[in-house]
Amino acid sequence: MITVGVDIGGTKALAVRLDGTETVIQSRVELDRSVETLDAIGRAIDSVYDDTVEAIGVGIAGLVNLKDGTLVWGPHVAGTSLQIRAGLTERYGVPVSVDNDANAAAVGELKLGAARGYSNVLLVTLGTGIGGAVIIDGALYRGGGFAGEWGHVQIDRDGLLCDCGKRGCWETRASGPALVRLAREVVSSNPDSALSRIFGSKPITGEIVVGAADGGDETARALVTEVGRSFGQGLADLVAIFDPELVIVGGGLGSVGESIIGPARRVLADSLYAGRLRVPPAIQVARLGPAAGAVGAALQAAEEGR
Repeated sequence: MITVGVDIGGTKALAVRLDGTETVIQSRVELDRSVETLDAIGRAIDSVYDDTVEAIGVGIAGLVNLKDGTLVWGPHVAGTSLQIRAGLTERYGVPVSVDNDANAAAVGELKLGAARGYSNVLLVTLGTGIGGAVIIDGALYRGGGFAGEWGHVQIDRDGLLCDCGKRGCWETRASGPALVRLAREVVSSNPDSALSRIFGSKPITGEIVVGAADGGDETARALVTEVGRSFGQGLADLVAIFDPELVIVGGGLGSVGESIIGPARRVLADSLYAGRLRVPPAIQVARLGPAAGAVGAALQAAEEGR
């Protein structure tokens, strides 16, 4: 069965076309907040769509009503109560499934990636924000429908303003924008620094900061380590709650590997409740990389379309 899967985040859309479990085409589309979300999804689908496609899956960063395929709301995407399933079904004439992007990524990793063979797994997406999914006894745990939004657990009630409207959410300290904010502070206070020269006239992005850290810039390395440590502290809290066998880290920033994961792993080991008397779970980068959400969405579409 040929399906299309799309992962819609805050700044990009990644689309794949699958033939069974084999990726046929992969396409990345940069998003502009001025473009309506449904139009952005359609643009991503069109980049890999043809008449052989039998079903479409969408993973989107926000609260999704599974019953009607509606995006209730998301802090990093435009619109509320968006009827994604109805709109895409009318446009393409094939079955459409819609889910939270982290749930879709978890499905991808469970079926084809790092979670194969495990029963109890946490997947944490790290990019424009922090999202997540819970796998218990080999199946997604959804709670009342919106489980896994731990990027918006408040860690400092007087902290920085989050895109969700609250202050001090975990993702204000550990995410792509958090890393960019720290880098901007350095560049603003020291425009002659080596890090400032690396950026030059280019916009500051988390990927460039991580690249500078991997390239040996000490300031960039310190910033990445700070974000990684904040990330690890939050992971320690999640592990204390769920006690998973495995933690998978995905998303655009999470897929960079040890730059972020290394400091997080060390903080997790130091901060975990009764850490000296237990073995922390393994932390792995999503085996499907940034494509995990799109691949998972395509697999969900195939499952629902049968």
